[in-house]
Amino acid sequence: MNLDAACVADYRPGVDYFPDKLAFSYSTQLTVAYGPHFKRVWFRPSVVAGEVQEYLLVQCGTPAPPHGPHVQVVHVPVQRLVTGNSAMLGALDELGLVDRLFGSESTRSATVPSVRERVARGLVQDMWGHGHASIEPVIAAQPDVYLSFYSAYPQGNMHPRLWELGVRAIAQADHHETHPLGRAEWLKLLALLGNREALANTQFAHIASEYARWREIASQAGTRPDVLAGFASGRATMETFGGHNQRAQLIHDAGGRYVLDDVESPSSLVYLPFEMVYVRGAQAPVWLGTLGGRASVQSLLEANTLHGWFAAAQAGRVYAWDRGYTGAWAYPYQDQGMTRPHVQLAEAVVALHPELLHLAGAPVPPAPQFLRKLP
Repeated sequence: MNLDAACVADYRPGVDYFPDKLAFSYSTQLTVAYGPHFKRVWFRPSVVAGEVQEYLLVQCGTPAPPHGPHVQVVHVPVQRLVTGNSAMLGALDELGLVDRLFGSESTRSATVPSVRERVARGLVQDMWGHGHASIEPVIAAQPDVYLSFYSAYPQGNMHPRLWELGVRAIAQADHHETHPLGRAEWLKLLALLGNREALANTQFAHIASEYARWREIASQAGTRPDVLAGFASGRATMETFGGHNQRAQLIHDAGGRYVLDDVESPSSLVYLPFEMVYVRGAQAPVWLGTLGGRASVQSLLEANTLHGWFAAAQAGRVYAWDRGYTGAWAYPYQDQGMTRPHVQLAEAVVALHPELLHLAGAPVPPAPQFLRKLP
């Protein structure tokens, strides 16, 4: 098995130090190739054409193979990890790697119990700042790897500067994946860093199986309703996501039609003219995913009266992915949702097609973990 807690003490050329391997099947941004004592990982972001990042993950205690000057070299298994995006926290827990976490974008918003316990012990530094983190706290945490939030807007990215300062920064762009299972595969990136490929393969197989089950249930719906998503940002703009983003794919797989599915962007964040969204979504019967932290539809209207222009708001069929909200952007969808697209899909199917619930069979649909209908 892979060494997931120790270094090689007696390196022998030609020995396969990674008998447990994995591959990316759904991610459009990550690929991996194995050598006997190293792994080459490539990140090709879906939102910035032309940029390719290569990471060389070398089993500690073995020599690094030849590599280019711009390749980030990381010795694995990593012992000190810092993340600029809380989405990875749930995956860390599922892979048993929370003891390697020494910094997170905001320690106040963590909902994963094991992470909260580690924060309470004072072992996790707060990285909060502009663009999900500040350079100084990242350097102070002395990470083996910093998972840098990858923005669709280049000026919001920290990794180029961190590379100049000697910090091994690896892009975290799960939110820009085109498929929910592609996003869930980012737990495999953590597994590559922790040499826990076997566990990641087991975890992902269950996720994919359950996702396929719920997609099949949704495919039996007799209608495919229009679905609105996002929220008004100011007086003239709607904040939402592109039609090629994994959240749009989730709506499709749940038996809905995203009203902005022709917006050809894989980005998780796009700002569109309000008039454009209104023309397409004014009569959509369901609003699946809006501004989090609003207690009711009335509260949503008080946040911006433009919300009241949509039929879904008038009919009271508005949902937010904020169940369990405790303030300060703290709710399970933020840091536990990445590896649970099957749960999100089940909840979306129930919201869009409650008439199909009898087809679920065993296991029965889980109690809602992420989606909440606004009263």
